[in-house]
Amino acid sequence: MDIKIIKIAANSKNNRLLSAYDYISKQKSSICGDEIEISIKLKNNKISKIGYSSKSCIYTDASASLLSNYSKNKSLDEINELTIFLKKYIKNKDLKFPKKWVIFSKLINKKNLSRKDCLMLPFSTLSKISKKL
Repeated sequence: MDIKIIKIAANSKNNRLLSAYDYISKQKSSICGDEIEISIKLKNNKISKIGYSSKSCIYTDASASLLSNYSKNKSLDEINELTIFLKKYIKNKDLKFPKKWVIFSKLINKKNLSRKDCLMLPFSTLSKISKKL
């Protein structure tokens, strides 16, 4: 395991559910049993606050940490666009990360694609919120 993943997962400043939120979403992986719950507060159609709680492996924790830090001041449409790109990247490893999302290449890369379900769980959980709107 790459030390970078441990460092990303250790950044847990958003690792707590918000007490006052607008939306909350929970998902459990049918493959490994990882669970994550994400709560968000919106302001002007952008994520102003985000929190998560998980019972999961380090890959899901690292993904949730990176996603939660990135998501602040982003719209749910922007998060959905990122999620769609990542799904395409997983299927076509020849794609290059656009500059605006290059931070995610530290975690979602050819070395870690065997853990794609763990890595994508936070993204799919957050994307479920936009489907509720």
